[in-house]
Amino acid sequence: MMEKDHILIVEDETSMAKQLKWGLADLYDVSVAGDAKEALEAIDARPPLVVLLDLGLPPDPDGSTEGIRLLEQIAGMTRRIKVIIITGNTQREVAVKAIGIGAYDYHQKPVNIEELKIVLKRACYLSRLEEHVSRLEKAVTGESPIEGMIATSKLMMELFERARRVAKTGYPVLIQGQSGTGKERLARAIHQLSDRSERPLIIVDCGAIPENLLESELFGHEKGSFTGAHARQIGKLERAQHGTVVLDEIGELPLTLQVKLLRFLQEGTIERIGGKEPIVVDARVIAITNVNLTHAVKEGLFREDLYYRLNVVPLYVPALKERPEDIPVLAKYFLDTYSKEIGPRFKGFSPSAMDAITGYDWPGNVREMQNRIRRGVVMAEGDRIEPRDIDLEAPRQEVNTLKEARDRAEAAAINLALARNNYNITRAAADLDVSRPTLHDLIKKHNIMIQK
Repeated sequence: MMEKDHILIVEDETSMAKQLKWGLADLYDVSVAGDAKEALEAIDARPPLVVLLDLGLPPDPDGSTEGIRLLEQIAGMTRRIKVIIITGNTQREVAVKAIGIGAYDYHQKPVNIEELKIVLKRACYLSRLEEHVSRLEKAVTGESPIEGMIATSKLMMELFERARRVAKTGYPVLIQGQSGTGKERLARAIHQLSDRSERPLIIVDCGAIPENLLESELFGHEKGSFTGAHARQIGKLERAQHGTVVLDEIGELPLTLQVKLLRFLQEGTIERIGGKEPIVVDARVIAITNVNLTHAVKEGLFREDLYYRLNVVPLYVPALKERPEDIPVLAKYFLDTYSKEIGPRFKGFSPSAMDAITGYDWPGNVREMQNRIRRGVVMAEGDRIEPRDIDLEAPRQEVNTLKEARDRAEAAAINLALARNNYNITRAAADLDVSRPTLHDLIKKHNIMIQK
């Protein structure tokens, strides 16, 4: 079932608020606030797409001062929330003033629910569209909700939100995903967003360190504890005191060390090799893997109890082919980044190159795209990147009907125009020689970039 759009009703009259909620609950996820303070708290906790605002709020229910003040606060927020004013006949002039401040529309009492639903549908659509375009514009300029990760897709926005929330806790985190998707970048971002950001961030590649050295690397050793132990060594976990330790490729950790890591997660203590006393260590663990640990547990290669201990907050970084709307955004970002190294001579990708980029599966994900485009910047002879410059070929698609051919050509033209114009709707519409409303309709028709 499709998730309902979230709206907020700000109305101090309980009977009116109940009537509106009852009339709209079949189509919308409705929240209610009785005054400005409750409304701001509700918006902060869970931003709605649209606010239905009665201007007559306490402590001045017969006036409009409090409602106008709340409208100004919402209009000043970075998130694009549409506000529809609910007004009495005597407040028409005030409602018009509210439009000037930033309200999307106004609706007079007594409320006609069916008419209100029409206005709400359009307002929710525009709110989603503007929010998505805003993310696109930030992404192509390198601004991202998570530092170092460029994305606009719904999948990644949900991942970023989960990462922000878990960053505020001290729980272990398990990050899974294919190679090249950005798992380590996400781990770094979680550390930077946490209250441990000023403390050490230690990264251990469990797959790159020989098994006979890995225990000492993680837990440390005392002088003389084994041949060659000429001095005490402090392990990586201990070095991460009050900070974060990232265990990359946790699936490669030997079973004997899995036991010691589990004990650390349970008790918060470690023992150096050759040590006699437990050492209290406060370090947050973020584990990373491109291995399916559920399968590893079934095959006896990974301890089930350790898996559940690490998997308190699981985060999955999707592959590029699972979020195709991010592909042109990333491609443009990498082209802009690497072209600066040799001078701004590039105008962008040729249409055939963009077709090749969007039609390719990207088995190596973001890392592969990064390397191909870096190579393309070096190899290209003209002012546009061609498929041969990035060792790709434009995909050949079989078309069964003339309508399919038209639809694919139309969708491709819109995608290219948006990418070429940094996802600016006005410029893309001019490029395509259509009006902004027409382009909005086409974007909706082809399900381009809009995430519901």
